[in-house]
Amino acid sequence: MTVAADRIYINGDIRTMDGASVAAPTALFTKGGRFVAVGSDAEITALGGPDIQVVDLAGAVVVPGFIETHLHPIMWGMWLSNVNATTGACPTIEEVIAALGERAATTPAGEVVQAWGFDDSLVAEDRGLTTADLDRASVQHPIMVRHLSGHGVYVNSVALEMCGIDATTVDPEGGVIVRGADGVPTGELCEVPAMSLVYKLTPAVDHKASSLALLRAQEVMASVGVTSFHDMFVTKEMYGTYRELEETGELRLRARLYLGHGVHDQLGETPEPTALVNVGGVKLISDGSIQLHTAALTEPYHDLGGCHCGGMAIPSGSLDALVNEHHAAGRQLAIHTNGDQAIDFALDAIAAAQAAHPETGIMHRLEHVQTLRDDQIERMAELGVVASIFVNHVYYWGDRHRDRFLGQRRGERISPVASVVAAGLPFALHCDCPVTPVNPLFTMNTAVHRVTREGHVLGAEQRVSADVALSGYTSAAAQITGEAADKGRIAVGLLADFVVLDGDPLEDGPVDLSALKVLRTVVGGETVFEDV
Repeated sequence: MTVAADRIYINGDIRTMDGASVAAPTALFTKGGRFVAVGSDAEITALGGPDIQVVDLAGAVVVPGFIETHLHPIMWGMWLSNVNATTGACPTIEEVIAALGERAATTPAGEVVQAWGFDDSLVAEDRGLTTADLDRASVQHPIMVRHLSGHGVYVNSVALEMCGIDATTVDPEGGVIVRGADGVPTGELCEVPAMSLVYKLTPAVDHKASSLALLRAQEVMASVGVTSFHDMFVTKEMYGTYRELEETGELRLRARLYLGHGVHDQLGETPEPTALVNVGGVKLISDGSIQLHTAALTEPYHDLGGCHCGGMAIPSGSLDALVNEHHAAGRQLAIHTNGDQAIDFALDAIAAAQAAHPETGIMHRLEHVQTLRDDQIERMAELGVVASIFVNHVYYWGDRHRDRFLGQRRGERISPVASVVAAGLPFALHCDCPVTPVNPLFTMNTAVHRVTREGHVLGAEQRVSADVALSGYTSAAAQITGEAADKGRIAVGLLADFVVLDGDPLEDGPVDLSALKVLRTVVGGETVFEDV
């Protein structure tokens, strides 16, 4: 990262998110990439010399830089080169098939045709894809369509045959090969152990493609005010991409990386953190997705009944061993837990690891926590476990969760931000892009209003104030990784990361945070995005 120039920013309306800050500051002084003074225009201007750069903010609102605590930027950037099968682009299965057919027509026979973003619960036909559907797009190519959740793929008959998957194939532990009544695979594979059976069809990701994907994602993140982000599943190759782009000066946002299990061993000794790249810990995916009925619940799915409660992608015994291993090594764990059964197993594993290694004081994370119960919130507080909450589920799938997957009682309560805040549990909000778009102001707005895609308020008692929502992307978000001394507030000594907005997210009365516009994003005192 280049050395930041000294700058003074004046004529702003600054929301510091720092209770100890001066009252109603309007100006900032940044030096060496950090805030060295915060105060009035007169106070700050008096500190500068004749050659210092002065930036007039023209009365715009300034808030700390947004910390996006859970997304997959390289995956997202790579997927953007595939067929877009999201509901916005292809609202019907017929349109998905047509889009795949068009791509197949320009793809050499035998090469895989890929699509991303399909959601069986939102497409007009209200069902998943089958081999029969996908064979209509092409039988000259293997076809792979990724579910929007990232927890499932749909493939055609060519792909099944090339990978040797048939009625005799046994489900891998933690994965599901969906089958028809006759036992024949339908073409749907759920969770990584099953999805990996067809991954050999996809070409190896080369370094150039990985770099372009990350730069593409970085551009979008900067445009919506993200100054720091947590990449929530990093391979050895991805790690190399981050380091190289930092060395070339092309990486401009701060990246906290959570490695897949085993990547620490592949890397050997992990280099020391730098200004922009830091290994935060390890990501474990313990269960699946509620939308695919693979998240592990303690009560049956509302639309399935009986004893259909989903399952664990990592069996509880294996999870115990993994958590113990990484806890003993002093690595922060970020554990994917959508279902409340998965949350129970994760907390059991953390409690056991803490008992076995009481000398290791590390604060672990639970990711998504869609179906978090009050007793689990209390237990998280007791164990010192923090929550990164995927509140965008309320908007995108809240209606389906209430009416289909979970029923009203559980559906109304998904992503219980207010309960987490009331218990004093450290928390953050996130988008899980590419599952939902990266847009912190939209995500904050969802936490404040809890309005679903169909316009209903879901669980009004779980709404929070705009101040709390903003903290979920700033001051509170910095706390869940122990970075509050560097990030999340505008205060002397902290990193000069901030966002300039065209309106006030904390104004009195109802405010639509998603309607606010990012005018400028600043990282370490340097502008990385400006709306011109």
